[in-house]
Amino acid sequence: MSQKKIALVTGASGNLGRSVTNRLLGEGFVVVGTVKTPDESLEFEDHPSFEKYAVDVSNESEISNLVNHISQNYGQVDFAALLVGGFAMGTLAETTHKDLEKMYRLNFLTAYLCCQKLSAQMSDQEQDGHIVLVGARPALDPSAAADMVSYALSKSLLFQLEKIVNAKTAETGVRCSVIVPSVLNTPPNRESMPDANFNDWVTPEQVAETIAFLASSNSAPLRQTVLKLYGNA
Repeated sequence: MSQKKIALVTGASGNLGRSVTNRLLGEGFVVVGTVKTPDESLEFEDHPSFEKYAVDVSNESEISNLVNHISQNYGQVDFAALLVGGFAMGTLAETTHKDLEKMYRLNFLTAYLCCQKLSAQMSDQEQDGHIVLVGARPALDPSAAADMVSYALSKSLLFQLEKIVNAKTAETGVRCSVIVPSVLNTPPNRESMPDANFNDWVTPEQVAETIAFLASSNSAPLRQTVLKLYGNA
């Protein structure tokens, strides 16, 4: 078994996922990074401490297989950054049942299934575990949610999930934290909002730095942690 700490990063091929994976590899972690399909190319997939794993993170049995795979091959899961998610616009009047269901599956169900299986694994292992979820500012601010209702509602559930996990921390040894970026400074966001001041936004590297801190032993005293990375947005 590896003597290094083991991290799971879901959505490793995304803009945030790439930054987080690179940072954790740089911090000496063994990282298992999930992708949708095996043919997705990652710049760090030849790194000796990285394993690419193709999985549908909205499929319960596939998530069980993923967590079992990590347990059997590495012995434990020390840290998990659950980064899979999506975004959609739409007011209360415009948002349909299908819109709600899509955002629910993408932003909440994926995190819930991973959290469920990881919590069970982390509770059984000798070392404590830490799970990080990605919230959203509109989920905390109703005025900001008015034009993105399905997105905000699906993300709001993550804060309740964090509380449920943390309610049992003393018993299980499993912690859960939520990071809350404002707007990520990524090419798709710059393209969709060309008139915005990009300097006010938060970079994926800044978020990755925060996640790396949460993955470190320095974060051990933290409980029920919600970190707002708003920049000047």
